Amino acid sequence: MLWLIAAGTEPDLAPRQRLTNDSVIAGVVMLAAGIFMARLTFILLHSSYYFARPLEILTLWQGGLSGIGGFVGALVGLGIYARVTGESLTTRADALAIPGAIIASSCWLGCWLDGCAYGIPLESQIPLLTGLDMFNSETLRWPTQAVGAIFSLLSVGALITLKDRLPQGNLGMLSLSLIAIGVFVVSFFRSDPSLLIAGFRIDTLASLGLALLGIGGILIVTRTK
Repeated sequence: MLWLIAAGTEPDLAPRQRLTNDSVIAGVVMLAAGIFMARLTFILLHSSYYFARPLEILTLWQGGLSGIGGFVGALVGLGIYARVTGESLTTRADALAIPGAIIASSCWLGCWLDGCAYGIPLESQIPLLTGLDMFNSETLRWPTQAVGAIFSLLSVGALITLKDRLPQGNLGMLSLSLIAIGVFVVSFFRSDPSLLIAGFRIDTLASLGLALLGIGGILIVTRTK
């Protein structure tokens, strides 16, 4: 609902019209594609387990979603929507930039409550913040989930402040960059299991690539204005 309310930003529309607003429809497509890709990516990354237990592929309530997979899936969903409708990709990305950042912050808050994406052990607790893990252990941990949520909420504030000041196309790219940078920085303090490539977590490398994609998009859009 946060996604739909935030995406329906045209106050002159009736409630029924807001639910059929192009931004809302695009947001639903992105959300559906993101969830699908998040699950598919997680299954592929743990294929040896799921291929031996194929029925568990359908047990979404047991968890098993890839954040980076969901991120990429949402972008693919937006691209498909823009291609099918013939709308401008950058225009629609701008309209969904703030809702996207809200979704990112809610994901981090969900991880905080559930104990996923937990941080490295600490010798002493950081004041006011406690990093939890999914094992309900008493180990003091770096508050990765809280930091990710706070950074995402600050990103929402920055995007709201800048939304009327940036050239068309930049707000969406900035949102992409900020979300990816948050994942990238926090990944260095995570302790949950992850596949490694050249000694780096896969989410570290993937978020770096997405951040560079967003920054590159900003530079391209700015130079063409």
